[in-house]
Amino acid sequence: MPHPFFIRPATIGDRDALCALYQRSYPELLTEHYTQDVLEGALPLFGEAQESLLACGTYFLAECAETDAVVGAGGWTDLSPARGVSGTNLGHVRHVATRPDWLRRGVARALIDVTLASAEAHGMRHMSCLSTYTARAFYASMGFEEAAEIELTLAPGVHFPAVQMTRRLADPMFA
Repeated sequence: MPHPFFIRPATIGDRDALCALYQRSYPELLTEHYTQDVLEGALPLFGEAQESLLACGTYFLAECAETDAVVGAGGWTDLSPARGVSGTNLGHVRHVATRPDWLRRGVARALIDVTLASAEAHGMRHMSCLSTYTARAFYASMGFEEAAEIELTLAPGVHFPAVQMTRRLADPMFA
């Protein structure tokens, strides 16, 4: 039987645990879809927890109920990860990761369910996601549709191919 997990909002005190999650997850899970050159530039940047996410109240952790180990994380903001203010009622899925040994146990699905419910409760009507190639099928299974393949500039000279995906949340007229 898989270990149960619970989801809670992240805090600034979770920084080290999140860095450890990212540094364990991304190098293992992204290698199938990205070249070593791309990963050499991107992984050090992906491995750092962003204080703005930890303090926003809409970024969540999944913890093993038996050990309190962080096994997943993800959330949303109304600020675009591409460093811009977005349109009204548009939220952005942010920095979703699952520990590789916890894949296919419902962790990411539960995190996205909580993320979407939180965004909707805050008045968001559309969600955007910058998906890795690795996660595009997962997001499609969660109702996101591909808009375009893009290349993110993570830092000067550091570019990362991704997929812009979108999803409509419940229409308030039919909720």
